Amino acid sequence: MDGGGRLGQKVTHWFGGIAEAVALFRAERAAHRRAKTGLQIPRGIGSSAAILFVFACGGAGFFMGGHYETLRREQGSLSDMLARGFGFGIRHIAVSGNSELTSEEVVELSGVRDTDSLPFLDPKQLQAHLAAVPMIAEASITKLYPDRLVINVRERVPYALWQLDGRVQIIAEDGTPIEDLHDRRFLRLPHVVGPDANKRVKEFAELIEQVPELKDRIRAGILVSSRRWTIKLQNGVDIRLPEEGAEKALKAFLDIEKDAGLTNRGILAIDLRLPDRVTVRLTEEAAAIHAETIKEKVKKWGGKAS
Repeated sequence: MDGGGRLGQKVTHWFGGIAEAVALFRAERAAHRRAKTGLQIPRGIGSSAAILFVFACGGAGFFMGGHYETLRREQGSLSDMLARGFGFGIRHIAVSGNSELTSEEVVELSGVRDTDSLPFLDPKQLQAHLAAVPMIAEASITKLYPDRLVINVRERVPYALWQLDGRVQIIAEDGTPIEDLHDRRFLRLPHVVGPDANKRVKEFAELIEQVPELKDRIRAGILVSSRRWTIKLQNGVDIRLPEEGAEKALKAFLDIEKDAGLTNRGILAIDLRLPDRVTVRLTEEAAAIHAETIKEKVKKWGGKAS
């Protein structure tokens, strides 16, 4: 054991001598370089440079390997992470003004994320997201430091139904489509059909308000050639209104309807476009019956039916 111990001491002494010689050589070389160039290179700068190089390589790999983007998706930007660390994360969101949309839907539609922080949140961007939602007419965003966000919205109110190419949508008073019709409770709303009918829906709604006795019997208003309305009744009868004076013509028809009950006599259409007359179009069955009646009257009067 003693011999082995002495051997270990010799080996250690030998390696120590080599290390000392190398250190002495480096010191002499550094002294010679300083004397030659006149530069005073701080001690340890080489080690520091090596460490910085390793960190630089690691950082480059972190970014180039996509790890930063993954971290950003999961934790947000560096600025957001720092802000949340100082207590400026968004912990409370209050939503007001909504009725058709739930608060959770408003928050989701705004684009607010769990990784966002209040200082670096852009209210205009959130407002733009919400303004792009057909159901929302206006939106405002308020930041209340350190950790509260208030979202106020004004929803578009369902005003009428618009049908085009077989698709029925719920629209606002200004004609903006809100969503497709899925809920039967909206069937009570005024129904317009045709290109650009949504832009003139208020005109149609005001027109039928003038004839409350007929209102419940109206199925839809069809805008013809973007010029005039044809009213479709629940029993399938069409009432063709003139381009000018539609309200007056409709009220005149209502007076005739009270006296004669035209819409209950096998009529397909009633044309009110001419101011001095009312033209009716009969169903095939009603037309056949009418023709047969005329023949019988002619025979009764002694004439010859053709």
